[in-house]
Amino acid sequence: MVWLNFMIDITREFWGDFGISSLFCLALIAIFVFARDRFAKSLLGIYGLVMLIVIYNPLTYYICKLFMEETTFQQYYQRFFGLIPVAAIIAAAVIFLIKKTDLTGIKKFACLIIAGLLIVILGHPIYQEDWYTKAENRNKVPQDVVTICDLFADYEGDEIRIMAPQDIAVYLRQMDTRFSMAYARSLPKEAYELTNEIPDVEVVADYCKNHNIEYVVVSAIDSTLGGYLNYGFKLYGRTPYYAVLTPNDPNWILTEYGDESGLQGLCYTLHNRKDDTLIVFDGGHVENETILRDAIKEHGGQVDAWIITHFHKDHVDAFNEIYANPNGITIDQVYTTPMEPDFYHSIAKEWDDIESFDRFVEITKDANNINYVSRDDVLTFSDGLKVTFLNAFDEVVDSYREDIPNDGALVTRIETEDRSALLVSDCHTGHMAEYFVDTYGDKLDADILQPGHHGNNSMPIESGFYELVSPEVTIFDLPTDMLTSPQYTAGALAAFLQEMGSRIVWYNTAPNVFGL
Repeated sequence: MVWLNFMIDITREFWGDFGISSLFCLALIAIFVFARDRFAKSLLGIYGLVMLIVIYNPLTYYICKLFMEETTFQQYYQRFFGLIPVAAIIAAAVIFLIKKTDLTGIKKFACLIIAGLLIVILGHPIYQEDWYTKAENRNKVPQDVVTICDLFADYEGDEIRIMAPQDIAVYLRQMDTRFSMAYARSLPKEAYELTNEIPDVEVVADYCKNHNIEYVVVSAIDSTLGGYLNYGFKLYGRTPYYAVLTPNDPNWILTEYGDESGLQGLCYTLHNRKDDTLIVFDGGHVENETILRDAIKEHGGQVDAWIITHFHKDHVDAFNEIYANPNGITIDQVYTTPMEPDFYHSIAKEWDDIESFDRFVEITKDANNINYVSRDDVLTFSDGLKVTFLNAFDEVVDSYREDIPNDGALVTRIETEDRSALLVSDCHTGHMAEYFVDTYGDKLDADILQPGHHGNNSMPIESGFYELVSPEVTIFDLPTDMLTSPQYTAGALAAFLQEMGSRIVWYNTAPNVFGL
């Protein structure tokens, strides 16, 4: 029975063990038996009994359940216990009992001492509870709140529109009346994303836009804060446990998906929130077909541009399945690196997935929407999005002949007015790193980097490539075991980039969302 289980749980939470509750019940009985003062009996005995009846009443439970918010129901219900004068009833009962005896002097004093010891033994000191802590400051509010208020000490204006987690929101308003929130005690569902380990940042961004929110307070744990920074929120200040951010409302959303094969892969979508333009990058292994279909259909079922960086199975197999069997999906244009079948067969090694390449050639034969890209080609889209191809198979790649199927992959620079991303796909050798450094230099600078070959056996650290990109965040398209295992080089590159100040993102939090 739900009601009964709730009552058992809340009784244990308030009373602890049965010691003090048993003493309280005995005290009530003593008051009714020995108290001669009707006022005292009514005020203490009858009132205490009535409150118990109100609390332990199914009708009270269901009425409160109807009107109280689900997330705070128990804590609000437990406040009813605060209306019971527990200490006063026990103390009064002790006095009434002693008065009924013929004891005098030292014996009465001894009885009081024994009663006090009994209360101490049966009770439980609140300072042993986990929630009982010494006040961090003279304001008796969490120190994070004081620090947040200090961040706004020089704020010019009469109102600070802010969104904060429930546990500090009330204190912010208490400390500084300029803080104004779009909600009262009842938090909107969007506010719970402020402390989610893997937050849905888009719903918070939309809420901020619709309610004129200027600042957002979120949990400072890495995955939560990282999710907001990935989306383009800017750090205004931080405390040990929280970060204060300014919201971002991007038009374009870049999403990195994990690979359902459990291996490395590359699968991204770039979606315009205003006009539903959708660009897809690669797609990953064939096991990624379902997740990719779902992502495309979620955005209307039409792909305006599908960019295939090269023809290895961890990049092209999911595309091959969807292109061959669209099942309601429309693909407008496909862009890929130029690679003639005879040439590919002549240079491919056993690990270069000839079957995947041949399948691509077969299903796109005579198609009129296949576009072969040249180096420095540019595509433009709505809201100022520019896609520039810094690499495609040509004489530059052919001249090195070190790993043509990978080094001939499209390297794509994506940029809007506010942010940029550099997707290097599987281009990875030292020769290509040197070429990019010498040819593009500072033009490589990007907020978001997807390093070559998923970050494993990528461009050499000493090449100077990463310093030129100087990414705010780096995306490794691989699972945790590949990032952390010493048999792969991805961990060393991740550590190097972290020392540079770049945040590292990989499949452990996929899908990972970035605002552009």
